[in-house]
Amino acid sequence: MALGKLAVDYEKRVDYERLRRDKLQKVKAEMERDDLGAIITWDPDNMRYIASYYVTTPMRASEYQAIFIARNGEPHLIGGGIPAETHRRMPWLAGVQGSFGMPRLCARDTSNPVLQAWIGGIADLMAQYGVEKETLGIDGSTLEHLFVEGFKQKGITAVHCKPTLDAARMIKTVDEIELIRMACSNSERAFAAIADAIRPGVRECDLVGIGLKELYMEAVDHTEDFVCCSGGNTNPFGWSFTDRMIRPGDLVYVDCDGASYQGYKTCIYRTFCCGKATDHQHELFAEAKEMLYAAMGIVKDGVTDYDIFEAWPDSPQYWGWDKFNEINSLCCGHGIGLTLHDPPMLLYMHKVLGVPPTTIKTNMVLALETYAGKRGGKHGVRIEDMVLVKDDGYELLSRFPQELIECWLPY
Repeated sequence: MALGKLAVDYEKRVDYERLRRDKLQKVKAEMERDDLGAIITWDPDNMRYIASYYVTTPMRASEYQAIFIARNGEPHLIGGGIPAETHRRMPWLAGVQGSFGMPRLCARDTSNPVLQAWIGGIADLMAQYGVEKETLGIDGSTLEHLFVEGFKQKGITAVHCKPTLDAARMIKTVDEIELIRMACSNSERAFAAIADAIRPGVRECDLVGIGLKELYMEAVDHTEDFVCCSGGNTNPFGWSFTDRMIRPGDLVYVDCDGASYQGYKTCIYRTFCCGKATDHQHELFAEAKEMLYAAMGIVKDGVTDYDIFEAWPDSPQYWGWDKFNEINSLCCGHGIGLTLHDPPMLLYMHKVLGVPPTTIKTNMVLALETYAGKRGGKHGVRIEDMVLVKDDGYELLSRFPQELIECWLPY
């Protein structure tokens, strides 16, 4: 497909009807596998996956909106804006009704009237679809324990169902992959502007603002800020930003993370140098890049996270630390899609704890990240790329140059 974002009549681009249809089919297949008659989710990303409904940032923690889906029906929205207007704009929804309120702000037990209103409304929807005697999956509520107990009192078995939706979302559809490519291209615009802006006196927070502006110019719908660490903030590894002023000779690593285009996220690190890099800084970069590309070289359908771990140091002492849970993030990976961290999660600590291997499959999208810099050192390098898993390898989705880019070269 083309990377053009506008709807046009002269070439095939993202097919949104197919996107919704394919995702819903995957959800229903996993519901069938897990013997669920219906699901209710308050999780904003799972709401978007099931129904293409966008929960605005201020409302994401409120649990005021939810999506109900019966295995034999179409998505139903509870909450949101004016129901009639929402349904006019989103005609693929089976129905839209007003919210029952915010039980997370008032419910202490199952007798709470707001909680009971939600339970009664969901039970009515289950009866409407004839699945009231089947198991209900619950996802994304901080009051899950109260909902489970409340439904039990009503004669309905309710269970935790995040793994069901995780399984549906791990393998990306053709249109999801195209949207992820678009999200990656947005990050390239942001990195280019950041590289142009790096010079003595600019602050980490300034670079974050510059990157965010470029993303919003490309119509991203949400961001998670950027990681931006410079100079002494690069070692030990950190993942935030401050008002630190960048000085000549500083390394600067930046993560364009959570830059959400139509829901789909990025997680891509690049490292820059303010001025001419030293031999040691180049060596650190080469070290991090070698670890990253060794891991990427293993990626293909059928390998496991354990296989990928073979490409990385097997001791925390490599970085000068004593325990694996001190260096979880120094060589790691994760799925990425509607959430910044989709399954599978690739952490060596999981192997240490005895978590069974996870099989990597075609059309998963992975973000792989590595770090070079010994404990007590002056500099640290962080790099990360996003890859699409193929039958016999991978496609590199993040294309901003993976080099130690020297910025501000007045000499």
